[in-house]
Amino acid sequence: MFEVARETRFAKRIVRRLLKSHRVISAGNPDLAGIALYKEILLHSKLVSADDINKVLSQSEDSADAWTSEAKDRLHFRQVVHFLVMSLHEAAGSEGAVVSFREIVYSLVPRNL
Repeated sequence: MFEVARETRFAKRIVRRLLKSHRVISAGNPDLAGIALYKEILLHSKLVSADDINKVLSQSEDSADAWTSEAKDRLHFRQVVHFLVMSLHEAAGSEGAVVSFREIVYSLVPRNL
């Protein structure tokens, strides 16, 4: 039970940070979209080093498949957030998760972002 609460808080903290960065960057740069927008969001969030942003986005795109994707033609913000939550959880030394990070991310990140 403790693990579920800890992992849920972990995921929600990252999602909230990325959503806040999304609001800030989108408000200041209304013409940005897609990968260019996601790069600025990741840079603003400081969850990923500037040197690793392209790698993270590339890996997010590579990991997107039928169960994470809502459209085959482009990477969506939900997919980036989902990939980042899983990656940061693994980087923190965890080998797996008890909770569904996908369910947490997709319940908090609007489909239209």
